[in-house]
Amino acid sequence: MPEEDKDKETKLQFLTCPRCQGQGVIDNKTCPECQGVGSVAWTGQQLLYWGKKIDIWHLAKKKTENLVKNIINFSLLVFGVLGLLALAQVIFVMVGNNLPFWKFYNFRNWQLFVFWLSLVTDSYLFYRLQRDVEKIKYIPKRKYDDTPLIFQVIDWNKIKDLKKEEKIDVGEYFTPEALLVIEKAWKITNKYQQPEIKPVNLLISLLTFEKINIIFSRLGISFQSLKSKIAKTLAKQPPWPNSVPVISLEIYQVIFSAYNLAWQLRKQKVEITEILQTLVSPKNEVQELLYDLNITLDKVKNVIAWIRIREQLRENWQRFRHRASLRPKSTMNRAMTAIATPALDTFGQDLTLLARAGYLVPCIDREKEVEEIFRIMQGGTRRSTILVGNPGVGRTTIIEGIAQKMVEENVPEFLQDKRLVSLSISKLVSGAEATEAQQRLMIILNEIQRSGNIILFISDIHNIIGITSGREGTIDLAGVLAKTLAEHSVLCLATTTPADYRRYIEGKSPLENVLEKVNVNEVSGNAAIQILEAKVGTIEYQNQVYFSYDAIAETVELSSRYLHDRYLPEKAIEVLQEVATKVKETKGKNALVTANDVAVIVSEKTNIPLTEITKEESEKLLNLEAKIHERVIDQEEAVDMVAASLRRARAEMRDTNRPIVNLLFLGPTGVGKTELAKTVAEVYFGAEQNMIRIDMSEYQDKSSINRLIGAPPGYAGSGEGAYLTEAVRRNPFSLILFDEIEKAHSDVLNILLQVMDDGRLTDSSGRTVDFTNTIIIGTSNAGTAFIQKSIKAGVAIEKIKDLLIDQELGKYFQPEFLNRFDGVIVFKPLSIEDVGKIAKLMLRKVKANLEEKGIDLKVTPVALAELAQAGFDPTFGARPLRRVIQDRVQDTLANYLLAGKISRRDTVILEGGGKIIIEKAKEI
Repeated sequence: MPEEDKDKETKLQFLTCPRCQGQGVIDNKTCPECQGVGSVAWTGQQLLYWGKKIDIWHLAKKKTENLVKNIINFSLLVFGVLGLLALAQVIFVMVGNNLPFWKFYNFRNWQLFVFWLSLVTDSYLFYRLQRDVEKIKYIPKRKYDDTPLIFQVIDWNKIKDLKKEEKIDVGEYFTPEALLVIEKAWKITNKYQQPEIKPVNLLISLLTFEKINIIFSRLGISFQSLKSKIAKTLAKQPPWPNSVPVISLEIYQVIFSAYNLAWQLRKQKVEITEILQTLVSPKNEVQELLYDLNITLDKVKNVIAWIRIREQLRENWQRFRHRASLRPKSTMNRAMTAIATPALDTFGQDLTLLARAGYLVPCIDREKEVEEIFRIMQGGTRRSTILVGNPGVGRTTIIEGIAQKMVEENVPEFLQDKRLVSLSISKLVSGAEATEAQQRLMIILNEIQRSGNIILFISDIHNIIGITSGREGTIDLAGVLAKTLAEHSVLCLATTTPADYRRYIEGKSPLENVLEKVNVNEVSGNAAIQILEAKVGTIEYQNQVYFSYDAIAETVELSSRYLHDRYLPEKAIEVLQEVATKVKETKGKNALVTANDVAVIVSEKTNIPLTEITKEESEKLLNLEAKIHERVIDQEEAVDMVAASLRRARAEMRDTNRPIVNLLFLGPTGVGKTELAKTVAEVYFGAEQNMIRIDMSEYQDKSSINRLIGAPPGYAGSGEGAYLTEAVRRNPFSLILFDEIEKAHSDVLNILLQVMDDGRLTDSSGRTVDFTNTIIIGTSNAGTAFIQKSIKAGVAIEKIKDLLIDQELGKYFQPEFLNRFDGVIVFKPLSIEDVGKIAKLMLRKVKANLEEKGIDLKVTPVALAELAQAGFDPTFGARPLRRVIQDRVQDTLANYLLAGKISRRDTVILEGGGKIIIEKAKEI
């Protein structure tokens, strides 16, 4: 059921007979108080009860009656066939003897007697079948404009005073299949010697039907796993020998709720899908059983909706095939009135005709917008409507949904027996001067006015603006249309985008005064899933694959979260098509598309790891600290916090509306702040190139904001890509390093507040860029002197950090900016031992470069200590070390290589005093 229909659901008040406690019997006799009804439901206006008797005697009686009825009908049918065969024999004889046809009435033989008698039996068979059809009851159709009535509570004493028309025997409105479900459930209960039909018995009964098995297969549940869970549930219910099963209160609630659901859905009969949906809805043993299999109520509802949509599409296709076979070979006016509309037929397309042929797909979850359109068209100063929504949200689908409702006459009275015709602007202006286009439009509007039963639809109506007759003082086409719409002689539906509405219509065109604006928002959640269910059948057929429900739900979830340049449902449909193609190529035909297949495609599009965590990745995540320490020495607090945030992100145990983590690194230069950021980019994001580095010393004035998010329209550089937003838009899974952040202008820092808090930023073009899959790290040398002084004084790091935040950082940053960081981490100044370890890491890179050339490198402890001592500076940390290794090691080795002094398989030994020894390899 669409989300917007939830407020229209009719409440049910369940009442139980106080005398028999809902059993319907007392001491195996019918309860005199409720006459065997047991339990009822009150809708506020009508009483629902179950009048079907279910026991051994009644089931046997029903079976016997059906058998006798079928035997009689079959006998009558056989006799009718014999009558036709007898007639055929008579005709054969007459033709063989060249007898004239009028002598047919003079024949006097047994064949003609059988034929005439068969006409009598055929008439009786027709009467019997017609009587059975007349006995079939259909659920009263809920009118489109029905609104919930005030719910009137009732008690058991007042039920007796209700009139017959206020009572509904819901069993009369169940399909034979749905009745069979209840009967089978009773037989199963009787077999297990249980006193009441319980929800689990009803579930077992449902599982004997193919449609229900299809639902569970789409949910990815195997029959064996379900069977095992059911067996455990049944084992908890001890048998009651000699008991006669009755309907439990839980099953009564399921039955009445199923009828109410079918009424809400405007169905003619209660089907087994309604029984399944209402069986899972209340909290009972079945819901718990399915929940243990990861099946929620929403999943069941959506898959049942999927089945309904497929059935509707199948009916539409059959209707389309039937009407296509009856299509005339020559052109004819298809107007529903005697008034011809040749110009409109030339430049337009009748959507109601397409709907009648079953060509349009169902419109899902747009009841709110449709109702608003009907209210506007029914009255008010502006009776025409413009749907304003972003591309891909389903504006045209809403119009097509209205066309289908018009065909079904499920619309307000003023729209019944009318046509909805789409006018093509491109056809209207194609090959015509502006004056001719104006004349065409006026002729079309005149035809619509004369016919009186046409609703006009114009897609992307902003395209009509600015088309004039070519000379000064002439009339704009938009003006011609607006004038006609203002007279209310023509009703019009139109669509446009928010940007085009602001650019062409709002405050600029007379169309604004005659078109009432209706916003069409992007769908989400269950509505988006059901829209994809309506589309996926075609994709499955084209690619010969099958989608599981989890794959569809995952498509909606991932496209909504990670693809921000387009809108649902269009972007999710495109993902479905890509996934189907990929699965067909990799798994072959008739393969099942899983949620992980969808994650693979979205991961490829966004470079974000979304697939199931493999054992290898799990080990990598659990050992991130060790991996990071292969490049970063010490700084345990910083490494631990970064690693923990990355594990939370991958396990999806974080706030997905914010960046993965916001960190501020403080400390003197050369202690590893930037190196840690580079390491995280390489270890977790795949490469250092996935780090977006911004030197904030370049953003010291207010105007530099334009370089981050783009210049506003009308300013220099407007329309050019902004550095920050464009970089994240292209690579949403990355690390952003704001280096020397304290040097940035305060307005630039205010921009970053939104990023760190909401995980999004709007650029100058109005596009919202997603930052929720980024790690934001700011580095700063603020308070360096204070840190160094405190370290020398022996103050603990935690105490230094508290003093920094309370006393020092306020000189550089606003409190609200500091509060946006998940962690403020103080990097300790490096000791000579730390620099020695860093020197070892740097020499490993040199060794790796030489190994690529087939040369080995060995470094003595004395040489390592000398390099560390030479590269250590208390003020600049490890920064001088890189230059020392470059001058003393890499430059010398480069000279040796160029001079040919070092060859493959040689060993280079770095000793104290800067001495380099080359051990030549043995000649082969």
